[in-house]
Formats: sequence, structure tokens, C-alpha cells
Amino acid sequence: MAHPLPPPRHDMADGHDFVKYEALGNDYLVIAPAAGQVAPTPENIRLICDRHYGPGADGVLYGPLPEEHGFGLRTFNSDGTECEQSGNGLRIFGRYLHDHGWTGEPEFTVRTPAGPVTVQLVDQARGPDAPAAACPGSGRTGAGAGDGAPVRVSMGRASLDSELIGATGPRREMLRETLQEPGREWTATCVFLGNPHCVLPLEGTEVTEELARRLGPVLAGHARFPGRINVQLMEVRAADRIRIETYERGAGYTLASGSSACAAAVAAHALGLTGPEVTVEMPGGDLAVGISDAGEVTLTGPVRPVVAGRWTPAFRRRLAS
Repeated sequence: MAHPLPPPRHDMADGHDFVKYEALGNDYLVIAPAAGQVAPTPENIRLICDRHYGPGADGVLYGPLPEEHGFGLRTFNSDGTECEQSGNGLRIFGRYLHDHGWTGEPEFTVRTPAGPVTVQLVDQARGPDAPAAACPGSGRTGAGAGDGAPVRVSMGRASLDSELIGATGPRREMLRETLQEPGREWTATCVFLGNPHCVLPLEGTEVTEELARRLGPVLAGHARFPGRINVQLMEVRAADRIRIETYERGAGYTLASGSSACAAAVAAHALGLTGPEVTVEMPGGDLAVGISDAGEVTLTGPVRPVVAGRWTPAFRRRLAS
């Protein structure tokens, strides 16, 4: 049974209809259902995310929604489709909940269609493994809300199971999977982590934005993946460091993606190319990924606020009810 949400300590993000955050250039608009008064229809999401005709973003985080334990969240891509969860989206939403007084705790639960996720605000001054100390009554942490302090999320257990990934053919572990594309054969390792990913280990000179933009849509819509798949081009630089370029199935080429960073780290580890703790380099910056012996994945990196705003009357009229 869903329980009512506690009132925020701040006035609905200070009276704004939306708040924009970025995580290494991966930007989302947070719209609280109680404040935004906007239905998350595909048409509305596409208009809101349009960088020419709307505020612009890689996606929309719609929440908090009432849940029995924790805060409910729905995540939408810029093309209007809904996704199970987003690593950077979860980190942004966790920072938003703290910044705007929905919770005063440094660790709490967010519930997504993929399941519950633990969010932890990390206090750098107390060490990388220490949660930030709560500041009573403020809804902010000692780490400094909004200053880019790290947020860590537990992404759940990774799997290479073709059934979870949504691939055609017999059920199998998708390690070193062969994919045909006109003119070339590719070898990929596919990972499910709340949503599906196709990771291609390549030589460093091949891991480019140009190839991600060209090959990404081809593999994202490959016949092997009827539900489409996110694509990562990966270079292994050391046992504790990889570099990726990302094409997301619902947002296209992105500067950074938390879920993609996790999937690439899992693939590299499964292939025996890296250890369980890696830094993932992306055009937008670096994220830290950890993989436990049980396959549980954690993701840590900075989140920063960008802007809060109101819909103009004219723009609100353009939003479908």
C-alpha cells in the first residue's frame, strides 16, 4: 500500500515547476507531480526535453511518487519513452530530494520500475565510504548540497542472461556475442542492469564520438534486440580504468551515462580485463563503479544543480493535459 509523502521542508522547490540538474553533462529535469501539474505523456516529455522549443534535457525524472517505503520515481527518455531506471537519473533524483527537503537522511530508498535502489549522499571530508551527515531541519547534508558532492546509488545485481536482456534466440549468457553489421562483424558482451546494454570492447582509436553516433543506432535497433538496447564502445586502459562512448536507445548520443558506465564495468570484469573497482572515463567526466562478489553494482559521482524554473502561461498551454 502506498503511503502519503511527507511534506517537503522547502516550498515545492521554492515554487518552481521544475528543477534541472546535470551529472557529468547528462542532464535531467525533475518534475514533482504535486508541483509541476504536468502529465508525463510522451508528447509532453518530448516537448519539455526539446532543446529548441522547451527547457531541454536528456530526460525527465517524475517524482516523488508515494510508496510504502521510500520515494517512487518514473524516468523518461527525451524521445518520450519510459525506462526502468537511470544511474545518473537516480543520483540526480537523490540529490534533488535532499536539496528540496523531502528527506533529511543521508541514505534512503528510491523505488523504480526495476526495483528499490539505495541512495547515499557521500561526505568527501569523512572519506569516500562515509555517508554525509544530516543537517537537522534543513534537508541538506554536511557535504554541501548542490556543490557537486558525490552521490552513490546501488544499481542492483548485473546479469548477462539473454532472457533479461531481451535478446532473440536460445537462453544463454551473452558473453562475446557476435553481431553482424553491413561490412563488419562485432563482438559484444551484453548486460542487464535494470535495462539492457550492449558493450563493444575496441581498440582505443575506435572509441570515438563519430563511431558511437554512426554505429549506435544500428546496434540499438539490431534485430537481435526487439526491444532495442543501449550501446557502449569501450576501451580498457588499465585494470582499474576504462573509457566509453555511449549511445542510448531513448536519448541518442550522450556525454555521460551512469547505467552505461556500470554495464561497461561489468562487461570488462566479466571478460577478465579489469578488477571489481574501476573508474569509467566519459566525455562528460569520470564515474566510479564497484562490483561485489555477488554481482551487486554501485555507482558514485558528482551531481550539480543547473536551474529551477516556471512554465510560462504560453508554454503550459502547449502541454497536453
